[in-house]
Amino acid sequence: MQGPVVVGVDDSDASLRAVEWAAEEARRRGLRLSMVMAFPAPSPDSAFIWPQEEIDRNTRAALDRAEERATSLAPGLDVDRTVVTKSAPLALLQHAEKAAMLVVGLRGRGGFPGLRVGSVAYRVAARAPVPVVVVGPEPVSGDRREVVVGEDGSSHAERAVAEAFAAAAVGSGTVRVVRAWNPPVLPVSTRGFSSGEREAIGVAEEGSLERRLAPWRDRYPSVEVRTEVVESRPVAALVRAAQDARLLVVGASGRHALSPLALGSTAHAMLHRSPCPVMVAHAP
Repeated sequence: MQGPVVVGVDDSDASLRAVEWAAEEARRRGLRLSMVMAFPAPSPDSAFIWPQEEIDRNTRAALDRAEERATSLAPGLDVDRTVVTKSAPLALLQHAEKAAMLVVGLRGRGGFPGLRVGSVAYRVAARAPVPVVVVGPEPVSGDRREVVVGEDGSSHAERAVAEAFAAAAVGSGTVRVVRAWNPPVLPVSTRGFSSGEREAIGVAEEGSLERRLAPWRDRYPSVEVRTEVVESRPVAALVRAAQDARLLVVGASGRHALSPLALGSTAHAMLHRSPCPVMVAHAP
């Protein structure tokens, strides 16, 4: 049996937007929604400790608001809720081990003003064993259907493509596969590439992409596939393609403590620049 969609709750506006997205996705996939709220235990030398009764009251109220928001968008949705006495990243990563996906807000209640991406989003996106969706402040229209995914021929892009097709299939939408390329770097003393040579490179990239997509077209015949092969930097191409998307999916190469290293440059940049929710999918 497939695990639930796990969403982090902290009573911030960002987490409520994450709850909304997670509820809709759980409804689409026919999965349970599991809301997790973390409240770290105070250190022994804390100057002030909240009374347990007040902690219980505040967490219950926050979860009530989140559940009301979720069920108003997806009536009849199966929802469970958990309060964990540990740090938010650790709590979410532990719950992710048996989840279908993990959903978090771009920034929660903590962190430094002015930062677009919070530390919780970074840490879980870098280390979770399941796909992580980071939901930002951008309004997402309910009629958006397209799922955009970056494909560069690598092994971690394969996982991203798999997740994009699965998301498009349950959303009755389309998947747009973007491959951005640049001509090989030549020594300074040589000439640049001619327009004919650039065209040949583009044709070769299109053929490579079609071969990579053939198995996924066969597996998901009901999904409309649009391909976009462009001479561009990957981040710029994905930002353009995702302007009207429901979801952008990017691959990451590993799971490490240092988030930018685990995410890779493209995934890291898209958390800062994407105009829609971003799913980070790690290679197995």
